[in-house]
Amino acid sequence: MDVHWTFLLVPPAILYFSYRPGQGLVTEAMTWYAAIAILLFLFVLVHELGHALMARTRHVLAERIIIFPLGGGAYLPDRPQRRLDEVLIYSAGPLANLLLAAVALPILLAQSNGELILRGFLNLAGNFVVEPSLFDQLLGVTVIVNVLLALGNLLPAYPLDGGRILRAVLRGPFGERPATVVVTVLGIVIGLALIYVSYLLGDPLLGLGAAFIVTMSVVTFRDGWQRRRLAAYPIEHVLRTNDGPVMEQRIYVGTPTREAVALFDKTGWPVLPVYSQWNQLSGFVAREVLEEEDPKAKGLIGEVTELEFISAHPGENLLEVTERIVDANVYGAAVYGERRRLVGFVFTEDVMRVLGK
Repeated sequence: MDVHWTFLLVPPAILYFSYRPGQGLVTEAMTWYAAIAILLFLFVLVHELGHALMARTRHVLAERIIIFPLGGGAYLPDRPQRRLDEVLIYSAGPLANLLLAAVALPILLAQSNGELILRGFLNLAGNFVVEPSLFDQLLGVTVIVNVLLALGNLLPAYPLDGGRILRAVLRGPFGERPATVVVTVLGIVIGLALIYVSYLLGDPLLGLGAAFIVTMSVVTFRDGWQRRRLAAYPIEHVLRTNDGPVMEQRIYVGTPTREAVALFDKTGWPVLPVYSQWNQLSGFVAREVLEEEDPKAKGLIGEVTELEFISAHPGENLLEVTERIVDANVYGAAVYGERRRLVGFVFTEDVMRVLGK
């Protein structure tokens, strides 16, 4: 579990809200806000543990949990293969909060004034008709906040759990892209509505959460549009062919760096292929790396060559190749045709140029 650095802002926030003009820091207020901060941390932790534990039972890797002051996330490096697993995993977080509320509710109602305290929390415009103890108030907070966390996360808006569940359900009959469009558009609409509600209620925290929903929905929608655009282009659209100066003036692992700089100037390429003494492709060298290493020095290209790269086939589309480049974290792909003949290269900059059109 990772705790985000923004938790460093929590103690100053507690002190700020506990200060009263003319009184200074009020001990009772500090106790209350500190208790609320601890409870919120526990509620979010329970929510994310629900996701992670359900993922484990469905044999899906939950790599880590990260907790923010007002939220968190269970990171799944790979999306579940079966839609049922996806639905169960994303449902487990809200269900964990509802379970916690269900445990706290009978304890609260067992208190002498438990029902009145619960009514006081439900009627935000009213006042408590009794003076609840700190324990009773925290029980009420546990019930109400966990129910709100569960219901809020079940809204059918991306990236909330409800949006992810809806996308998994829609993906079967309609496909990945239409399902993503539905939940991201709902995320934008619901997020904007919540921003308006936060304005009416004067609740800045709700507004921040709603703005996050809108932002993530827009980013995901744009990402889907970009993926569809890349899928429409074959590799040949951006292929840098293995001919001309690149072929005539090859650079090798033993080539001095100053000679490579001249070839960069001549071709205008951001990355150049580097070959072994047997004329086999060994890797790539980027101009920016070469400049950082001081090309005037008497170094050799092999010292700054990235030896890892991926292979691609001319029949693939840009989306397929780009995903492999990103996963491998390399400069680009070497494209091989029939009989493993090297026909050219595709670099990350080429993909970005397509997306920028």
